[in-house]
Amino acid sequence: MNQEEINEQIFKRLEKLEKAVLIKGVKLNQGKKEFKTGGKTSLPNLILKLRDDNKFFSQSRSANKVHEKLLPIYPCSIDRVDTALRRLKERKKLRITDKIIKGKKVLAYVW
Repeated sequence: MNQEEINEQIFKRLEKLEKAVLIKGVKLNQGKKEFKTGGKTSLPNLILKLRDDNKFFSQSRSANKVHEKLLPIYPCSIDRVDTALRRLKERKKLRITDKIIKGKKVLAYVW
C-alpha cells in the first residue's frame, strides 16, 4: 500500500464515523460545558420553559411560587425545585435577588 491508498482509507473511515456520531447541523462542543437534561419534561427544562414562554420570571419569584406553578405539570418536592433553580442560576440561566416575604428575607429568581 502506498501513502495515497492509506490516506483514502483513513478519510473514508472518518466520513463513516462522522455520519454515525454527529447529527446534521450540530456544532461540536468547543471546550464549553453543555447543559444536559433528562429530556423535554425534565425539571430544569420546565423551569426554562416557564421563563421563556410565560415570562414567569419577569418578576422575582421564590422557590415556593415556582413549585406551586409546576405542581400540576410536574409533581415533586420543593427541595428538587430549589436545587434546580440554584443550578440554573449557576449556569447563568436565571438571576438571583432578595425578596421579603412575611418579614423574612428569601432568595428569589428573576430573568
